[in-house]
Amino acid sequence: MAKRRLLVAVVAVVLGSLTATGAALAEEAKPQRDRGDHRAFCERLQSKAEQLRAAIGRLEAMSDAIKRKIASGELTDEQMARARHVLAQIEREQAELKAKLERLLEIYRARCSR
Repeated sequence: MAKRRLLVAVVAVVLGSLTATGAALAEEAKPQRDRGDHRAFCERLQSKAEQLRAAIGRLEAMSDAIKRKIASGELTDEQMARARHVLAQIEREQAELKAKLERLLEIYRARCSR
């Protein structure tokens, strides 16, 4: 029984010292960012902005096509209702993407326009 207590005490001391050493090393190792990291961040923002613009353009094209079809008068009442519903969904999604793009551009201007 005494051997077990001694073994548990030794293991506890060893684990405690390893934990303290790991914590000390973790505090010392702060990552340093260089210009390359910042440039890559700005490039990712630009890429995402381009993707959002492309998505907004595709939604605008779909919206225009639906509006033309509605204006043509060729649709039945059921098709008209469905087209208006889809048009409303497209316009909501378009507004959300435009808001995201604006937020992204604000971040870009704040962090990358120096």
